[in-house]
Amino acid sequence: MILAEPVDRYLQDIRGRPDPVLAEMEAHAARDGIPIVVPATGQLLQVLALASGARRALEVGTAIGVSTLYVARALPADGTIVSFEIDPKRHAAAARYLERAGVRERADLRLQDAREGLASLEGPFDFAFIDGVKTQYGEYFEALLPLLGPGAVLAVDNVLLSGAVAAGQSDGYWSAERVAAAREFNRLLLGHEQLLATLTPVGDGVLVAVRR
Repeated sequence: MILAEPVDRYLQDIRGRPDPVLAEMEAHAARDGIPIVVPATGQLLQVLALASGARRALEVGTAIGVSTLYVARALPADGTIVSFEIDPKRHAAAARYLERAGVRERADLRLQDAREGLASLEGPFDFAFIDGVKTQYGEYFEALLPLLGPGAVLAVDNVLLSGAVAAGQSDGYWSAERVAAAREFNRLLLGHEQLLATLTPVGDGVLVAVRR
């Protein structure tokens, strides 16, 4: 656990009820074991995108579109979020849900490995979210950074790996090698000369940075 149980329970209790589409998406993910952002993380993404005035956003890891929906709702009517997913079923589900939520026109959903897709894009982008294959975070970051304009916001999910990153050792689920890689990734971003970054204990740990 990242937070003490009473704190975690309180944050869940004060959350407003999700709208019908979001509630269905959450039920779908729980039923099929699909990893999605927890509500606190989704709300943080929406706040960050809105506060930064983002018009062009990037996402690595669409899944069924939960985080995509949070960000899309923060964009203006002519805004766009380009989101990459490699699972065809999840990609299709995301398109259906975003259509029902009324933001499909803002979502450029691409069934493509982000490491290839990012190389084909032209910046600048105002906001980016990384939540793909954990072992590929470093590659995503290297491809994303040149696409971010000055003042752009970058958010990265699962940077604490259920707390194993803080302990610095395997917890029986995350391997020692994966924990070590996550610690190095966090160290890189927090000390990067082109970023001003902080690590927050939201959800499974969200690293938030601003491009200098």
